[in-house]
Amino acid sequence: MKMISVCLVVVLVLNAYGLACPAEPYQDVRMASTANAQHAEKVKIKIQQRGTGEKARVKIRLRDKTEVKGYISQIDATSFEVTDEKTGKAMILAYSDVETVGGRGMSRSAKIVIFVGLGIAAAGIILGVLASALNHS
Repeated sequence: MKMISVCLVVVLVLNAYGLACPAEPYQDVRMASTANAQHAEKVKIKIQQRGTGEKARVKIRLRDKTEVKGYISQIDATSFEVTDEKTGKAMILAYSDVETVGGRGMSRSAKIVIFVGLGIAAAGIILGVLASALNHS
């Protein structure tokens, strides 16, 4: 029984040591920081494409799941400033803190789909009324 206990302890210690010290200890950290840097660069490009001013309205979702709405009032190398239209309060956001950048309201494609759907529905109603009027006359 003593021998089994000693063997078990040795196996557990070796297993714990093997898990605690992987072959490349910082590979995951380097990959995560590279991915974060790439994401921050994409966010920076999106912000720069929108420009600044009251017409550059955005809805920003941060990594902590909070949303910031307003317009881009200033763009810097590592951060940008979003001003709330209602309160006039400006908030400085780092590119690395941003999860998504979106426009305010619906996208252009969503609006097109809605208008096409309304057109088809209107055409269907008109054709239905005409068909019923022709059948009754």
